[in-house]
Amino acid sequence: MKRLWVALMAVLAISVASAQGRLFGEALGGQLVLVPSFGLSLDLAAGAERLLGPLDVRGGLSIAAAGGGSDFGLFADLLYPVRASNLKVNLGGGISLTAGEGTSFGLRGIAGLEFPLERYFSLLTELQLGVSFAGGGSSVGLGIVLGPRVYFP
Repeated sequence: MKRLWVALMAVLAISVASAQGRLFGEALGGQLVLVPSFGLSLDLAAGAERLLGPLDVRGGLSIAAAGGGSDFGLFADLLYPVRASNLKVNLGGGISLTAGEGTSFGLRGIAGLEFPLERYFSLLTELQLGVSFAGGGSSVGLGIVLGPRVYFP
């Protein structure tokens, strides 16, 4: 198992080193879950532009509060950026693993807009439609993400 982790880390390091675009971080992005119940999460993510051909890749951690409990999660997303004048439209999908009061696996679709404010700073907003699978059942959720994105030189 240790060799598998070392191999995965080596592949990740080579992929990041060969990225054609800039590295970025998203700190304290907030997600408001509207359906099926109200919830709030804070995310910390990092990624790279054009890591897999034209695709951006990001991964991160989330801490969520909903229904009187809290959850901790990991997520990974693939995003296809489309430039539209001064805006960047992100379309993509991702997977997540959440643990807390229960463990769940999730898939999500992402549609978002990135508003550049400065060369290395932009505001990101996304609509995320997710499906979670836990305990033999599934649920569908709709979330809105809003937060800053910082690009590293």
